[in-house]
Amino acid sequence: MAGDVRMRGFRDRAEVADVVRLLETRLAPLTAETVELRQAARRVLAEDAIAGVAVPGFDRAAMDGYALRGAETFGASPYNPLELAVVGVILPGRPLPGSLGPGQAARIMTGAPLPAGADAVLQAENAEEFASPDGPRVRITDAVPPGRHVGRVGEDIQAGNVLLRRGRRLRPQDLGVLASVGAGMVCVVRRPRVAILITGDELLPCGSRPEGFRIVDSNSVMLAAL
Repeated sequence: MAGDVRMRGFRDRAEVADVVRLLETRLAPLTAETVELRQAARRVLAEDAIAGVAVPGFDRAAMDGYALRGAETFGASPYNPLELAVVGVILPGRPLPGSLGPGQAARIMTGAPLPAGADAVLQAENAEEFASPDGPRVRITDAVPPGRHVGRVGEDIQAGNVLLRRGRRLRPQDLGVLASVGAGMVCVVRRPRVAILITGDELLPCGSRPEGFRIVDSNSVMLAAL
């Protein structure tokens, strides 16, 4: 036992500040790498993420209903319904050709682009579409001011804004934000390479069955999973 160092303790000790300075002289920041956005969850951003485009990139409906000119609905009520001609249907990704004229409305779905000439969306619950000899029309029983139920360009994200700061650990919702501005790749900090050294004469490798006075190494499995 004379040569066994385990029972001797530490003859010399260093101050924490000295150890930190020593580490700073021997360690260097991890470099960056570019990875696919789908592989970036839980990685650390190496640079600020800047929005290259606005979201949304167009005025869009925030409700299912009818795109129209808000001023043309003023005075509408259940006791004084107003009528407009329905000139088309607007779906997400499918804009209305041309623009709305006076006295016209277009059926529109949530997220669909607001047509030129319209400045508001009337909720479907406050409208009743019906057939007429001149084509479909909508009966309006509620007034909507200009801008009502409309999502404006850049309402969610302005072009040029910093979306996420360098050093952020990316969460699933962060990937969604980056995807919304068209990011397919992202610059992240390289993962460190870590070696785990477990010592002990009493240890058996993982997967072994404890026997006698020996135990199975469980620490390396736990640490590797962190």
